[in-house]
Amino acid sequence: MVQDANGLILVALPPERFSRDDAARLRETGAGRNVTITANRAEMEPLLDRIEIGMGDVPFSLLPWMPRLAWVQLWSAGADWLQQYPEAKALPFRLTTTSGIHGRQITEHVFALLLAWNRKLFQAFSAQARCEWLRPGFGDLPVLAGKTMLILGYGSIGEALAQTALAFGMRVIGIRRRPSGESAPSGESAVPVAPASKLLELLPSADVLVNILPLTPDTVRSFGRREFAAMKNSAIYINVGRGAVTDEAAMIDALRAKTVAAALLDVTIEEPLPPDSPLWTMDNVLLTAHYGGLRSDYDRLALEVALDNLGRFVRGEPLRNLVDKDRGY
Repeated sequence: MVQDANGLILVALPPERFSRDDAARLRETGAGRNVTITANRAEMEPLLDRIEIGMGDVPFSLLPWMPRLAWVQLWSAGADWLQQYPEAKALPFRLTTTSGIHGRQITEHVFALLLAWNRKLFQAFSAQARCEWLRPGFGDLPVLAGKTMLILGYGSIGEALAQTALAFGMRVIGIRRRPSGESAPSGESAVPVAPASKLLELLPSADVLVNILPLTPDTVRSFGRREFAAMKNSAIYINVGRGAVTDEAAMIDALRAKTVAAALLDVTIEEPLPPDSPLWTMDNVLLTAHYGGLRSDYDRLALEVALDNLGRFVRGEPLRNLVDKDRGY
């Protein structure tokens, strides 16, 4: 490939996830920059001194070896890998995410878990496999209407989640580090938003706590023994953000003591979850394998974010979803 004076766009993803039209759109939007699409590290290494823009799953250990690198567009919403590669923070490239495309599928995932728990679907499916007609009693089937959902890490995903919770007749309270005001719009309703300093005060009111905090040095194991102790014993803890924001040992103790009713988890500290983890066999835990943010048209949505940012990059305009590399989000 002839070296391009404007540098190279590396899309570090399997080529079969892109069409010829996708590659053409990248070249056109990138003002004629050449585009290489590969998930093979051996194919990336000879190109390191030419890469100006990285997209997708660029190997983080290669970043210091890209002298022309100006910008990396992640294919995900999280940038917690920066904690494992602190040398990347000092590099001059800009970093952006696909934040904004995860709200719908994560909302559906949260409510799939929540409804499965409340409607005893996991028990029903197990009974079906045994050809057993299992019918829970009236007292075992709570409804969501009238319950309070507390959303920890209230951003774009939290706003999408709140819309559905409100449609179920739930009361919703958002918590974020720096509230911009007393309430945030969510559909036709306004959701009260409180600062993180109010978490312990609000926890006793929560029937459902949804944790979608990003993983940063400040949030590692930040939801721990004090927080679980403040929850009522009928409350449900849901984590669809990052596993390491939860003190897993404290959560397991709370579940064993029944000081919280259940944990519905799409994420854990170690993934895949080790075979010896007690979470596998606890009767008040539902687990999924960190796929809450996925959807069948994910690449299409991510590409649209990338193309929009690529146009902004070429025109010298501010990029969407810019990450503060020191904060990690």
